[in-house]
Amino acid sequence: MSFGCRPSVGLYLIASVLSLSVASCSNNPIAERWFAPDPELTESPATIESPQEEERVELPENFPEAIPPYPNATLLATELKSAEVGTQTRWTTVDSKDAIAQFYQKAFQKDNWKIIKPLAPTPQSKDTTLVARQDDLEVTLSLSEALEEEAESNFELNYKWDSDTAELPDAPDSDSGESPATTTAGQELTDLEEIPEATRQYVADLAKLGVFESDSTFEPNKPVTRGEFARWLVTANNLIHGNTPSKQIRLIPNPTQPAFQDIPKTHPNFAYIQGLAEAGLISSRLSGDPSVVAFRPDAPLTRENLVEWKVPLDIRQALPTGSIQLIKETWGFQDTAKIDPKALKALLADFQNGEQANVRRAFGFTTLFQPKKGVTRAEAATALWYFGYQGEGMSAENALQGKE
Repeated sequence: MSFGCRPSVGLYLIASVLSLSVASCSNNPIAERWFAPDPELTESPATIESPQEEERVELPENFPEAIPPYPNATLLATELKSAEVGTQTRWTTVDSKDAIAQFYQKAFQKDNWKIIKPLAPTPQSKDTTLVARQDDLEVTLSLSEALEEEAESNFELNYKWDSDTAELPDAPDSDSGESPATTTAGQELTDLEEIPEATRQYVADLAKLGVFESDSTFEPNKPVTRGEFARWLVTANNLIHGNTPSKQIRLIPNPTQPAFQDIPKTHPNFAYIQGLAEAGLISSRLSGDPSVVAFRPDAPLTRENLVEWKVPLDIRQALPTGSIQLIKETWGFQDTAKIDPKALKALLADFQNGEQANVRRAFGFTTLFQPKKGVTRAEAATALWYFGYQGEGMSAENALQGKE
């Protein structure tokens, strides 16, 4: 006689026994550990934090429409400072600092802003600052030096109005009744009458363009130093060719190899002098001249220095072969033998520039070049008023009119 069970009955009995066993062990800590659920498998999706969407920063209500927005920038923060400082906006972009600088320099010049302070690194920091004015609105662009590991560039756009024509929203009232001074960058020079009338406008145009330091006096008859002229040369070239980045001289605030032993990175004109050296426009160790180890920024600029540095930016091609004999036959200088051989090529190219020659514009008609004679500030400015060769070029007047 067989005592076997049907499969369905057997499974039912097994399940019943297991249920009773588990129930009986519900108060048994060892059993609880055996039958406890895996904590890694029981976490609810609701406990997983989801990234929160960043709150979008909005432009201030009083942000001027005249300020051109950078196309690839994201606004990080805005802050209302004071009536003196104005409103601060901070931005970030993946574009380079040079791209930002070129965009705003070109945009401000195109819309007839007055450049109060051109882009230039300060000796105390690595920031680059541009200050521009349109009517009663003043804008300051500050570019922060990006670290090597950073893929983005940060910059600030700060703006304010003159207190006598517009009030900054929510700014404290002023009872003084005095408005801030608006004489900047020598735009209205007070000593222009000391300059010969034939060249007075040249200096005035460069002052309006923002080439010189922010002062109302120019001291036109004072000798210009080599360091000052290096700064003016780069600034004038870059402002006059503001719409043509390929013709601008790059400022070099942090080079791998300084060009001169006497120009440390803390020197106020370091970036300009280094930029000229890196471009090969002045002799240095970088151009293969190991004998030139010092720049002598405080020494007076000589006439042959002026021609040697300026002319390559006029013709923008290889200089012609020059010689003492060719200079005698062209310029007819009585003191040709005293000219440094390094300046002969530039002098010959300058003669070939006709009425736009730097020598003719700055010194007038002369049969004595006096190559070692110091250049006055007015003479240096007169030479910098125009960049070009044989009828094709740009003047400070053209730049003020937005033509190129």
